[in-house]
Amino acid sequence: MNVKRLIFAIIVSYVVMSILGITTDILLTEHMPQMKAIGRLGADLDAHIMWMYLGYFVVTIIFCYIYAQNHEGKGWQEGARYGFLIGIMMVGVAMVLYGTMPMDGKESLLSAVATIIIYMAGGIATALVYKK
Repeated sequence: MNVKRLIFAIIVSYVVMSILGITTDILLTEHMPQMKAIGRLGADLDAHIMWMYLGYFVVTIIFCYIYAQNHEGKGWQEGARYGFLIGIMMVGVAMVLYGTMPMDGKESLLSAVATIIIYMAGGIATALVYKK
């Protein structure tokens, strides 16, 4: 395995998925009042936000590592398919949260769609780093 390429893929994917995550969060804020109501706010969020960034970084490392170990060199389409599948897996986690937390169905659906899009973009970014 090319460690330099893996590190580059992790950085690129993390940046792409972070930008999309922040963007979708901003765009969907007014459509997700219940999710915002159960989340950390203000100083409490500021005190814990690094845990969120670190958690997403760990997810991105594993995301890119799995791709690096299994990619077939089929380009961005392979990355989109991979990201879609991982996105669907992460939607399963969102379904668990929907079942256990006071969330609106519409909010959960919007979050699920955003999650799939974010992971597809991360998969495409990773595939572009691993192109032949």
